[in-house]
Amino acid sequence: MKNLAALTAVLALAAGLAACTSSGSSTSTATTKAATTPVSGTETLSGKLTGSAAASTGILVFHLRLTGPVGTTATIQLPAGVPEKYESYTIHTAVGDLAVTLASAGTTTGGLKSAKTCLYALTTAVPFTVDSAKSTGKFAGATGTGMAVVVSSGDDPKLSDGTCNTSRDAPPSATTAVATFAAAIKLTVRQ
Repeated sequence: MKNLAALTAVLALAAGLAACTSSGSSTSTATTKAATTPVSGTETLSGKLTGSAAASTGILVFHLRLTGPVGTTATIQLPAGVPEKYESYTIHTAVGDLAVTLASAGTTTGGLKSAKTCLYALTTAVPFTVDSAKSTGKFAGATGTGMAVVVSSGDDPKLSDGTCNTSRDAPPSATTAVATFAAAIKLTVRQ
C-alpha cells in the first residue's frame, strides 16, 4: 500500500513538472508568435459632439472610441473647411498614434433642410490610407485603408430679414448643434 501511495505521488509530481515545463515553453512560443504575427480586422472609430463643442466654426476635437484589432480611446482635431487630398491627420490614442493620409478631398453633401428653423445637415466622407511610417506604439508599422464620415447639423442663425445665414462663418445654435465622427479601417497591425 505504501509503495502504491509513493508511486502515485511520484507520478503526480512528474505530471505536474511536465505540465509546468510544457506550458512554459508553449507560452513562450505563443508569445513569440503573437509578437510577430500580423493581426487584421476592421477597426471602427466613433465619437459625438453636442452643444458648443459641435457649434465651433474652428477646430472640432472629437473624443473617440476604437474597437477592432486595437481597442482603445483617442482624440482627433479636425479643422473647419474642406479636407484636401494628401492631407495628414494623427489620431492620438492611449496606446500610440495612428497616422492617416487622405486619399482624396472626399465628398460633401447636404445643406439647408428647413428654411423655417434654418436646420442644416452636412455629411463629408473621405477615404484615407494608414501611414505606417508615422504611426507609433501598437499602430507602428500598421497598414490599411478606410473611410471617415463626419456629419454636422444644427440650426443656423437668422438674418434680420428672417432668412437663414448659411455663411460658413455663421456658427449654428449651440442648443441644436451635433457633430459625429465615424470611420472604418481595414487594418493590419503587428502585435
